[in-house]
Formats: sequence, C-alpha cells, structure tokens
Amino acid sequence: MVNLNERHPVEHIVGFIGVVIFHILVIWLLVVFLSIPKKDQPEQPPVQVQIIDVASSASAATAQPPAPEMIVPPPPEIEPPPINTEAPPQPKPPPVVKKTVKKVHPAESAPAPAASSAPAATQGQGQSNASEGKPDRSAGSRPLNGAQIEYPPDMEAEGKEGKVILSCDVETTGSTSNCHVISSSGGSSFTRAALKFSGNARYRPATKNGVPVKEFGHHYTITFKLSD
Repeated sequence: MVNLNERHPVEHIVGFIGVVIFHILVIWLLVVFLSIPKKDQPEQPPVQVQIIDVASSASAATAQPPAPEMIVPPPPEIEPPPINTEAPPQPKPPPVVKKTVKKVHPAESAPAPAASSAPAATQGQGQSNASEGKPDRSAGSRPLNGAQIEYPPDMEAEGKEGKVILSCDVETTGSTSNCHVISSSGGSSFTRAALKFSGNARYRPATKNGVPVKEFGHHYTITFKLSD
C-alpha cells in the first residue's frame, strides 16, 4: 500500500524555490510602491533655521541714525588776473650832470686897470714881439664872439675832469694862431676841446700906444670841472 503523505524530494525543492520567489516578488513590489512619489501631498519646503542675536537687535534698535554726510561745495571759480597790455615803462634817462668850466685867471704881467676889471674866460701871460717891446695892454682873456667851451661827452660820461694850458699868438684882429699845448691832464679829449675852443675864439688884441699889436705866446689855462 502506498503512503500518499510521502512526497518526492523534488517536490520539496520546487516548493521551497516557489516560496523564495514569492517572497522576492513581494519585497520588490513593496520597494516599487514605496519609491513612487505621493502626488496628493505637496512638498514641504526645507525648514530654515535663523539665529537672532537679541543683544545685537537691541543695540541696533537703540543706536542713533548715522550723521548725514556733509557735501562740500566745489570752490568758486577764480577769474585769471587781467593781462596787462600796456607797454612797460621806459627806463628813465640818466641824470644830466651839469658841467661847468672853471676859468683860471693867472696874474698878467703889468696888467692895465681896464684889463683887471673886465671878466675873462681864460687868462694867461703873453709877450709881444721882442723888436716891438712889451705891449701897454695884453690881449684879452674872454672871447668877444661868445665862443663856448664844450665839455667832452666821453669824459663827462666817465665823470672825469681835466686841465689844459695853451700857448697862442693873438693877432691884431683878435684871432689866435700857432696854438700849442704846454701841459694837459685828464685825457686827450680835453686837449682837443681846448684847441677847438681857442681856434674859434676872438679876443681883444693887445695894444701899444693905443694901436693893436700882435702878442706872442699868450698863455690860456682852461680847467674842465663837473659841477656838484
């Protein structure tokens, strides 16, 4: 007699495999079901945590508002100084030094009373021709034609002074001839000025017995001196 409760070993193995497959299928279904997102429930935003400093909030509430910023206005525009279009002042010319010619009046030998009282520009000693003898009155020392002695400009600019002694023959007409320099100081410009003056001057001629005579070697001293 055959026992129906006895199973073949193959059946036990097949049954065990079926149970395992069943459990695996159930687990897979659970995983799939749980992984499906729920559309009915809205997604909750993540919770943000913010830490508030109570002390800082209190100090910020009690702090005074910042002072307003001072805006410095720009400096006013300064107009440029006016351009001087006037011509620069011309330099003043150097002061003109007045010049004077000092006249030296050396004593004449045996002068006549009229000669001593008459003013003279230049004066000196003279002698007449030896054959004619000494004149009663020597030639004059002040020009009768108003001739003036010119101060040399170069000497005046340098502030120099000089002195010239001339020896001239005075003709009966009062003109001079044969003038030559006896002595000179200060420079050649003074010498030329003295010779030019003697050549232009006309003097009163010497006289003898009331008649004009030629006087030889009449000395004229001319001093060039700047006035203060």
